Amino acid sequence: MGRLGARRLFLLAACLGLCGARGALGASFYGESYVELNIIEVSSELSLQLKFQTSKPRGLLFLAAGKNDYCIIELLSGNLRVRVNLGAGKQVLLSEERLRTDDLVWHLVELYYVKNNVSLVIDKHYETTGHITGEVHNLHFQHGIYIAGHGGLDVPYLNGELPNFRGCMEDVLFNQEEILASLRSYPGFKKVYEVSLGCSDEFFAGEDEAINFFSSRSYVTFPEWKVPGEGLLEFALQTGTQQALLLFQSGREGNFVALEIVNGLLRAHVGWSKSNTQLSSFSLVSDDKWHVIQLKFTGSSLALMVDEQGVRTLLPLQSKPFVSEGPLFVGGLNARKGEEVKKLGFASVPKKSARGVSFKGCLRGLEANSEKRALKDALVSKDIAAGCKTRSSDHENPFMTTMENLLRSEVPLSTTVVEAGKPFFQDASSYFLSLSNLEIQEGGRALLEQRHMKVDVESEDLAVPHSQILFKIEEMPLHGFLQLDVSPVQEMEKAFTLLDLRQGKVWYVHDGSEDPRDFFTFSVSSNSKQKMPFYLQGRVPYVFNITVIPVNDPPHLKLPEGNLLLLFENSKKRLTPNIIHVSDPDTDSLSLSFSILGNFNSDAGFLENTNDPGKAINGFTHGDLRDGNIFYVHRGPRNSRILLRASDGELVSNTVVLRVMAVPWGFEVAIRTGVVVQQGGTVLITQSNLSVEVNGEPHEMEIRYAITQPPQFGQIQQQGSSGEWKQVSTFSQHSIDRGQVRYHSTFRELQLANVTDHFKFKVNIEGKVSEELMFPITIRWLRFTLLKNVPLKVSKINRQVLNSDHLQAVTEGVDVAQKELHFKLLTPPKKGKLLLGNKVLKTNSVFSQQNITDSKISYEPQERPREDTQDTFRFLIVAKHIASKDYTFRINFEADKTRITVTDRGLFVKEGEGKLITKSELFAQTLDNQTFQYKITQSPQHGKLKLINLSDPLRSHDNITAFTDQDLVGERLMYVHDDSETQCDEFLLVASAIAPGQDGVVRDLDTEHLSTEIKVTISVGLKNDEKPVRVVDRVFHVVRNGQRLLTLADLCYHDPDSDFDDGQLLYTRRGIPNGDLVTASDLSQKLYQFRQRDLQEGRVLFRHRGADSARFVLFVTDGVHYTSFLLEVSASDPYVQIANNTGLLVQRGEGSSLTAANLSVTTNQDIRTDHEIEFHMVQPPKHGRVLVNHSVSRLFSLHDMKQGHVFYRHDGRGNSDMFNVTVRVKEVYVDVGIYVRVYSESHQHGTQILLQTLVVEEGKPVKLSRGRLQAVHEDNIPAEAMFIVRIPPMHGYLRKSLPEEGSLGADEKSPLIFTQQDIDDGNIHYVQIAPEQQHDHFLLDVVSGIQAVNGIEILVDIVPKRIPLEVQNFTVQEGGSKALLEDYLKIPSKYFEGVDCEFVLLKPPQHGYVENSNFPRIKLMKFTRKQVENEAIYYVHDDSEELLDNFTVFANSSELGKQSLPQTLFVTVESVNDEAPVITANNILQVWANSVTEITSGDLCAEDEDSSPQDLIYWVSPPSNGHLALKSFPGQSIQNFTQAQINKGLVVFVHTGAMSGGFNFQVTDGLNFAPRQIFSITARALTISLEVNRGLSIFPGSTKPLSSGDLRAVTNDADSTGNRTVTFTVINSPRLGRLVRVNSDNSTEDVSVFTQTLVSERLILYQHVDHENTGWTAEDSFTFTTSSPPAALGPEEFRITISYEITEPGRHSRLLANTGAAVKEGDKVLIGQSNLDASNLLLKLPKSQRSSYEIWFQVISLPHHGTLMVGERNITKGKPNFSQYIVNKFGIIYLHDDSESLADNFTFAVWPNQKSKSATKPKADFLEEMFNITISPVNDQAPALKTKGLRLKVLQGNRFFQNHTRSDRREDLTTAWKNPSTRQQGQELYGGHAYGCMARPQGEAGKRKVSSSMTVFLRKMWSVIPCVCVCVCVH
Repeated sequence: MGRLGARRLFLLAACLGLCGARGALGASFYGESYVELNIIEVSSELSLQLKFQTSKPRGLLFLAAGKNDYCIIELLSGNLRVRVNLGAGKQVLLSEERLRTDDLVWHLVELYYVKNNVSLVIDKHYETTGHITGEVHNLHFQHGIYIAGHGGLDVPYLNGELPNFRGCMEDVLFNQEEILASLRSYPGFKKVYEVSLGCSDEFFAGEDEAINFFSSRSYVTFPEWKVPGEGLLEFALQTGTQQALLLFQSGREGNFVALEIVNGLLRAHVGWSKSNTQLSSFSLVSDDKWHVIQLKFTGSSLALMVDEQGVRTLLPLQSKPFVSEGPLFVGGLNARKGEEVKKLGFASVPKKSARGVSFKGCLRGLEANSEKRALKDALVSKDIAAGCKTRSSDHENPFMTTMENLLRSEVPLSTTVVEAGKPFFQDASSYFLSLSNLEIQEGGRALLEQRHMKVDVESEDLAVPHSQILFKIEEMPLHGFLQLDVSPVQEMEKAFTLLDLRQGKVWYVHDGSEDPRDFFTFSVSSNSKQKMPFYLQGRVPYVFNITVIPVNDPPHLKLPEGNLLLLFENSKKRLTPNIIHVSDPDTDSLSLSFSILGNFNSDAGFLENTNDPGKAINGFTHGDLRDGNIFYVHRGPRNSRILLRASDGELVSNTVVLRVMAVPWGFEVAIRTGVVVQQGGTVLITQSNLSVEVNGEPHEMEIRYAITQPPQFGQIQQQGSSGEWKQVSTFSQHSIDRGQVRYHSTFRELQLANVTDHFKFKVNIEGKVSEELMFPITIRWLRFTLLKNVPLKVSKINRQVLNSDHLQAVTEGVDVAQKELHFKLLTPPKKGKLLLGNKVLKTNSVFSQQNITDSKISYEPQERPREDTQDTFRFLIVAKHIASKDYTFRINFEADKTRITVTDRGLFVKEGEGKLITKSELFAQTLDNQTFQYKITQSPQHGKLKLINLSDPLRSHDNITAFTDQDLVGERLMYVHDDSETQCDEFLLVASAIAPGQDGVVRDLDTEHLSTEIKVTISVGLKNDEKPVRVVDRVFHVVRNGQRLLTLADLCYHDPDSDFDDGQLLYTRRGIPNGDLVTASDLSQKLYQFRQRDLQEGRVLFRHRGADSARFVLFVTDGVHYTSFLLEVSASDPYVQIANNTGLLVQRGEGSSLTAANLSVTTNQDIRTDHEIEFHMVQPPKHGRVLVNHSVSRLFSLHDMKQGHVFYRHDGRGNSDMFNVTVRVKEVYVDVGIYVRVYSESHQHGTQILLQTLVVEEGKPVKLSRGRLQAVHEDNIPAEAMFIVRIPPMHGYLRKSLPEEGSLGADEKSPLIFTQQDIDDGNIHYVQIAPEQQHDHFLLDVVSGIQAVNGIEILVDIVPKRIPLEVQNFTVQEGGSKALLEDYLKIPSKYFEGVDCEFVLLKPPQHGYVENSNFPRIKLMKFTRKQVENEAIYYVHDDSEELLDNFTVFANSSELGKQSLPQTLFVTVESVNDEAPVITANNILQVWANSVTEITSGDLCAEDEDSSPQDLIYWVSPPSNGHLALKSFPGQSIQNFTQAQINKGLVVFVHTGAMSGGFNFQVTDGLNFAPRQIFSITARALTISLEVNRGLSIFPGSTKPLSSGDLRAVTNDADSTGNRTVTFTVINSPRLGRLVRVNSDNSTEDVSVFTQTLVSERLILYQHVDHENTGWTAEDSFTFTTSSPPAALGPEEFRITISYEITEPGRHSRLLANTGAAVKEGDKVLIGQSNLDASNLLLKLPKSQRSSYEIWFQVISLPHHGTLMVGERNITKGKPNFSQYIVNKFGIIYLHDDSESLADNFTFAVWPNQKSKSATKPKADFLEEMFNITISPVNDQAPALKTKGLRLKVLQGNRFFQNHTRSDRREDLTTAWKNPSTRQQGQELYGGHAYGCMARPQGEAGKRKVSSSMTVFLRKMWSVIPCVCVCVCVH
């Protein structure tokens, strides 16, 4: 009907008087609007009716909210959803999907709840019902009733993302009460937020309609503006506002994009990663004109365009992209977002202004990223209207739009009643009355003037006086009242005149509420007696809008629950809004804060924030209070109080006093019910299972449960923050309340008894601990029952289904679904396969009871049963990780005694010879031994069958047709080969059973068909009995003095033996008179022998020299036969000759390829590739074109022709054509003309081509016979049918044999043309040459007369040389057998499908053998494929304990003369447990009393050849003097364990009681048992004693190790001296020092526990550290205990003496420092406090006297080689004293006297001297020590030569050694060294070398050379002696 029609209909209703009460007008909700009724509704039934219309698919319609009960009606994807929880359980109702309610049409919703039945009815037609189980009870809605929104209510059943409703509602009745009867708020009872009267036009606005923002708080939000990489906003605006916020889009991490108007100009902002970029335009927009705006934002720039004038700026480089978050605000902001944006410092958003920041004006055409955004897309709106005037005014009513023109011709009635603050659309009345909004400050008073209500009394010449125009108030304002100064009559009627309005008698007084709008409705009438128009008859309702300017009110603080805060002593209590309540309607709660003005008793307690626990705070925010983060912590007196005040940032509230009273408390465990859990499951421990009451009531104190004894069969677990469950030993009541504590049953074994579990715990609350309590746990143990275990019967080889009639298991105690009840296969069946679907189940495979029930488990035997036997498999039942005992399932086989078993191994016979066929090669039999007769249905083709009689050869029969079993057993049947060159033969026969006693008579087989077909294959071993034959005999042409490859086109032989490879023919040549044969790759290597394959592969090169014509001899052999021939060589000049030019035969208008079959050339030049032969077009064709690779070209090569790339295309003219080409080979040319014959289409009919695929052996030739290729035409003879090779074969060549001696004619290696007659005569062969190829093909054109058939493809299948054998490994049971199936020995080739080859064992099995099941225990070395197919060949294991075996096999076909490569089959042997365990060690275990001792394999050991240690289980009786346990749980007794656990050291014996005892034990591997034995255990007491406790003496400030000489403890365990650990535990540490341990990296750490080993290794040190409390002598100690479990020794004391009197190795002084000094020779050194310090002598004095004494020194013995000085004064015997003070401050100096001394010293006495007395050395009580000085020598003296008359006598030719060890020669050369250091150097030189060796150098007569050692010595001498002359005399 459309929007205009709807309004006209409403006008009609108004004329009929149907528009009466407000209830029919409805209300508008704008996305944040809601109505809240704070009533506590309690009822047993519920009814609700409401009508709504909306275009939004989501929104909350209705909410009745209680603590637990609730009823929610919501829109979800355009459908209605009802969620209720009315105390009896949750229920959800959904409307039909097809029933959409977001179509902007009125819908009626009815909801009823009566007696647990819920029904939802929509539009009186669509009903959905539901039933709630449980007891009926009253409904409690403590939080009240909500319409269209939840008002920020925080309850768990509300979805925080559910938006408020946006649209219109009316007739909302809840339990028969009208909710929207009045839109007035009543504090404490009803709150109406942002709801207006009537249904707003903005919900019906069109897509292109403008948006009018008319208030300072106007705004619209749209879905977020996504900026993936680039964002674009476009719109047009009209405004006069100078300052306002236009757009705001927030992003993650505080990012934003904004656009504002500042001083009439646009300014854009981008906040991104803590950077803020601004961009301002220079175009004025606040001029009340329309402007087009474009804002573009990318990752790198920001652009702003106003009316095609743009500005742009770059943005800082960012590492993260801009991600939008939240809605797009247009025109302004809501209160919450406004508080956030105030912090950003926008000019349009003042920080402390209470007025709005909104834009006033019009906006249209909004597009975000080119997507339109209209009012229908809005999420929330406030103070906006649809449509704009061309010019707007802030005070004129913005709703008077151009839409008024729509009703100019209508009846002058109001179309509808719109929302408050907006007048109705009206027609003629709009000319009479014009309304403008009244603006008033919150709580203020304003005059209603004539400018607000303009009346045009002269518009229709009414001439009505102002006093007769009466305004009657229909409904007073909601948030204020009208004050009328009028007559009493008018005041009672709530009316005033236009004259009253002009005289200022009408006032509006606001009530101070926070609603930004108010309105009142009125009508206009006249009391004039003349006839008035309709709009002056009081029938047209008007709405007058009042805009309220908000004022910031101070917050109000109150204590709803009273001013007393009760809590338990020394506990803390959470403060909530119910305790401290603040209200500030004009401030967002997040902006409110509280301050603590005083705490009159701060010792009593303090307030804390959970974000910083334990720290007192003096203020907090409302958000922290709301979130429950604020606690009062009590710590002292019971009574105190707190003063609180609230603030909104500008104004502060009233002050309240909160009194605090702490009461004493006690607690008890009120609930301890225990839990019930299934084995393997989990159960939550909830508040209903375990809780504590303090003083008999709930509380908020921290309760912790400490587990003192954990449960035996499970764990107590707590859920962590990441969701994982971990075992804990403590948990809190808070964790229980949140469902984070559970019991997890972990016991995975079968439990036969009904055992319960429990754990013990203690409760700890604020330091108070309860007694130990027990929490019971009842476990429902899982038990298995095998209901059915019925054997499966198998009589055929087909699969048999194993269903629940055969195998069925159930559980007790725990409900387990069939799909979760599993069977684990322990050992699979051996004679068949167990399958799940098509998957073979193996060891440890799992299937379920559901699989069995669904018939998915089947058994498939490996072969047809030959006898009655049985197969089994073993399994466990597993559920919930718990396994049962093992069970066995049986499969019973029933054999088929009439099944025929055929032996068919095939025959091998040599070419031309015969072979007897015996029972081992061919035989048929059954289990009941019936007799068979064999009838030959197909005789052999290359031989014959005959019956022979060795005793009577004349009675032999040839070409027989039948024979019997007796013929085979009696070895009378023979096959004789016909000596042809065939490699295989075969014959077919039928074996049929005959009745007993009736030879040759086949019995009647009506019901049993006891016959079978048999195919016997015969392999023929060919003989090499043919000599090679030459098939190519032609003259070899070569360029004179040149070279050319010798190929098969020049020379070729063929060996008629079909099994010989022609490529292996060996050529041997003799001398060549006019050249040489060389290797093509190495011209220097001559060839004397080569094979035919070398010719084929181009390896033989002929090089000419000498005569032009000659012949040479070549010998050819196949290895047995030899032949020779002459090869003629002709040399000439280079030439090119046309060998073939057939021309082309082309159909008119068509084309044909020009190939080597049409045109070929020969040449004597060395041509390696076809590219070297080129064809140049000389004269093109007249009636066609020659195309090369589909394009016209004048050049092509022989390669192009062979590849079919040269094509002649006829143009349809003429009957013939011709073109000329020049053939070029290198530098030689020849011209040729190619003739083209053209025929019409009618000439080509009649020729038929019959062809078959060629099959050829790899490397062999095959004939193209008439049956394989035939061109048939009724008018032509075979010689006229011509075949032209278009594309030759790729992996072989075509060969044409000539009648003369079977050789080929010249140039006929690959014939390009041949006839049907050649094929019929058998002269055309295909010769396969390329190895390892499977297919080949070639293309032929057939010409019969003028008819041609083009492109006939001949396919060639190549049979491989070797048999492709593939093998598969298999598994067999120990001692068992396994049939070798076809899958194990597979020949995957179609060419070998019917071939019965032999399998020959190249390497037999090592731990078994291969046998024929018909002849058991006979080891085979070969067997046939047929036997494998019949499953007659078995691998038999030798029953050894070896678990792996293998054998190597190859396939051999005598029929084909082929073999495979050897292949190895690997056999996995499944062990069979058939050996009993053997006890190999049972020794008496020696233990210490009350100790835990590991049992090793040397003490107790069992072995089993076929079982692992894991499978060997010890069953033991309880020991008489202790118990057995696992090392990880020594306190838990065990009755069984495995050998593997002993080997791993996991089994221990815990001794208690008697000193001797033991236990009985028996070992089993699961099936077999070892004899029962006794394991003996003897114990003795372990004692420990302290052998050495000598103490330690240490010099103060030093560190000293403890040794075994200081401290040593020993035990009486002499056998384990090195292994037993003795531990010292320090219980009282030393006072003056510390004990440290030296680590491997030489670092140290404090230690309180150490071992005797560490003491013995001197790794435990005592370090003295407390110098202040240590005198000259002090005593320290530490107390320790000694233990070596189970022995222990009580506390002992280790004493430490600390004294300066102690003499230690390496320490020669009792002073703090007497280190000595070092000085260079002749130099001086300062001796300071670090060298000499005796201040520790003061420690000898009482502490009180030390300050009055000082330390003095007296030099008793002065230095020998130097002087001591104090300042400028020398220390002498007369003045020998100096003090420690002088040493510390100035030091003393030692000056060396430059003598050659290496050491010096002085002796001194030192004593404490009273400061008040002169320094005099006492007679006693002084200390005397020596100060050592080390002198470093300096080389400053020259040596002096003491030897006089240097002379050395040497006998000529001899050597003379001068050495200082010869005392008689010492005087020869001696030097005196004055410097000590040089003396040492000289001694080394003198003593370390031989001093002389005069030698005559070679080649230099008369010269002498001194040895190197002498030279060195002399150089050193000359460096210090001015002149030395050494005479050497040579005799």
